[in-house]
Formats: sequence, C-alpha cells, structure tokens
Amino acid sequence: MRGSGGFALAEAIVAGTLALLVIQVVWWVVAVQSAVASRVVREARVLDEARLVRHLLATEAGQGRGGMDWFLDGDTLRLRGFRGVAVACHSQDGAAWLAALSGFRAPDPAKDSALVLAASGRWEVSRIARRGSAAGGACRPPPGFATEALVLDPPRPGALAALWFERGAYRFAGGTLRYRPGRAGWQPVTTASIDTDSTRVEIRNPNVLEVRSWWQGGDSLRSRSWTHRGLER
Repeated sequence: MRGSGGFALAEAIVAGTLALLVIQVVWWVVAVQSAVASRVVREARVLDEARLVRHLLATEAGQGRGGMDWFLDGDTLRLRGFRGVAVACHSQDGAAWLAALSGFRAPDPAKDSALVLAASGRWEVSRIARRGSAAGGACRPPPGFATEALVLDPPRPGALAALWFERGAYRFAGGTLRYRPGRAGWQPVTTASIDTDSTRVEIRNPNVLEVRSWWQGGDSLRSRSWTHRGLER
C-alpha cells in the first residue's frame, strides 16, 4: 500500500507538471498569434492610408498645372482644389450664367471660385457669388449633369465653360497628412502613423510633384514614394 501511494503521488506531480507546461505553451501560442494579428492589422492600416494619401495627392495634382494651379510654399502644398466642371447652356437670360454642372460636390458660394473659359479662349477667375435653379427648358444637360444658374463676380458674358474650385493646402505635420480648406483650420486626413519629420514633398520640375513618406508599421519604418504629374500645358 505504501508503494502504491508513493506511485500515485509521483503520477500526480508529473501530471501537474505536464499540465503547467501545456498551459504555458498554449499561452505562448496565443501571445504569438495575437502579436502577429496586431502587426497584420497595423500593416494593413498603413497600406490603406498610404493608398489614400497617394490617391488624394495624385488627384489634386493631376487636375491642375504645376506652378499655376499648385505650388510648394515651404513644406506646404498650396493649390486650387478643382471640384467640378460646368458647360454653358445653349440659351442665356443675361442675369446669371446658365450651365450644366457635374462634379465631386455642388458649388459652394461661401468658399468656391470658378476658372472660366471665356469666348476669347482665355481662362479668367471669378468668384461664385450665388447659385440658383435654371428655368425649365433652358438647358438639356447630358446624363450625370444638373442645370443651375450661377452668378459670377465679375460676370463673364459669353463664357463657354468653367471649373469650380476651392483654395486649399496640404502638409505633413504631427504624424498625419493634413488639409486646410481656405482659411479654416488644419484637418487630419490620416491617423498619426506617419514619420512627418522624415517625409519630404518636392517639385522636380514645375509640373512634377514627388512625395517620399515614412510610415510607422509594426516595429519599423516603411518608406513609400510617389511621383505625380500635373496637366500638360
């Protein structure tokens, strides 16, 4: 009986030790999987935000011409952010410019201006003072366009088309890409995962914008580089 009891005690000790080892292994596996999952999530977020930055800057630069519609002021990219296009209707009433409009958003007289193509073939800038509805039958807009009456200041009689825009600026600061519409405050576009001290924005020639950014992904910095070309003259 004494030998049997001693054997049972030894079995219990071995079983308890093995159970502790199994629990430790399980916790280690869970911790590793959790770390891997967290890293994958961080990497995916960096990739998504890098794509967002690339898309934004490519769109803004690609819709204008370097040196005319966008330029660098220190570390700040200042630009005309084009938001839509307007084409003159076949009939006009003289009080306002009747046009078919389409864009990312509707014109906003509080902050938008228009780059107007005059009958002479020159581009001229006017403020959008007011917008309203056009009389029925004044225009037959193509699919995706809406008809509106725009009051321009100064007026542009005989205007053929226009691009409406807001003045804005982009810069990398405080770990994020930030945008400033007009004279409003700087608004973060991304989360704080960019090494803004190392990120550089340069203009290689008047119409080519180069961006080299560094992102905090996982345990190291990852570099992303893009080249954006503006409209050709």
